[in-house]
Order: sequence, then C-alpha cells, then structure tokens
Amino acid sequence: MFEISQVGYQSIRDYIEANWKFIEVQDELGAKILRLDTTDPRVTWTHAPGAEVLELSVVISGSDSEVTLPKKFAASAVYTSAEATEPVTAVVPFSNFEMTMEEDQLTVRHQIEVPQVIA
Repeated sequence: MFEISQVGYQSIRDYIEANWKFIEVQDELGAKILRLDTTDPRVTWTHAPGAEVLELSVVISGSDSEVTLPKKFAASAVYTSAEATEPVTAVVPFSNFEMTMEEDQLTVRHQIEVPQVIA
C-alpha cells in the first residue's frame, strides 16, 4: 500500500472546496438553526490557497431572518447539499454561544484537515 501524493491530496482538497458547499449551525440539542451555502455572502472559504486545513466560515447576526432570538449556538457541520441528511464532516461542537440581541454576532470557523494528522 502506498501513500497518496501531495498532488493527490490537493486534488481531494479542491474537490471538497468545489462540492462541500453547505455549512449548518446547530443548537445545543443538535437541531439545525440554519444551513447556508457558499454563495451566501455570510459564508466564505477562509483558508490560504493550498492549505492542508480547509476552513469554511460563517458569520451569523441576531438580525438574520433565520434566527429567532434568544438562540443558543453549539455546533457546526458541513454538507454537500441543502437537502442532505448526513454531514460529510464530523459535527464539531464549540463553546455554547447565546445570541440575545439583534446586534449580537457569531463567527463559526469549521476546519477540515486533508490529510488528517493524528497527534
């Protein structure tokens, strides 16, 4: 068995960036609060070109129409479509954030490491 080359890993990262286009933010019970695609201005790939760790970021505000206040945010996951029922990444928990006012803002950075390095 042989290792995938750096070119192969870059091809996988390029595929992920082109096809894994939806980030979902969930509450503390794992329920979807909102799922947005990369065409939404609040969502951006924020890693450097060629980086081994891909980063998909979303900025959510208390004034966003999808958010009913107060709301607790606790996890994120990445999906291939708006209708997909299974995420293509792990559901990643983060410190609970309770949004109570329209002025509140949360930035979620969901990272995907390719290849995954296990310490």
